[in-house]
Amino acid sequence: MFFPFITGATAQDTAATQNTAENAQREARSAQSRLESLQCDVERLSMITEALWVCLKQQHGYKDEDLAKLVKEIELRDGKLDGHAAPPEPRACPHCGRMLAKRRPACYYCGKPVEVEPFAR
Repeated sequence: MFFPFITGATAQDTAATQNTAENAQREARSAQSRLESLQCDVERLSMITEALWVCLKQQHGYKDEDLAKLVKEIELRDGKLDGHAAPPEPRACPHCGRMLAKRRPACYYCGKPVEVEPFAR
């Protein structure tokens, strides 16, 4: 048990500690909720990817080896077989030539819309 008269803690210190603990618990619950949501998203995307692959195999005759080869080629774009895709190369705005920010629908400098690449990371 906590004895403020022994430790010299004040009621204000005790309240601040309790607030900090409550905030930490709230943040932990929020993080857990986001994690569960992301896990659901990953599972759903995995099923969609598998369904698309089954369609391609059935309708076009692709084989699992074809997919494995392409995945390896994409993974090796940065020269490393490490389970990660290469980071995208910086792009210049087609209108003003300045460097674009990642995944932005418009150039920061000229304000004109730019096409966002569908597989940009």
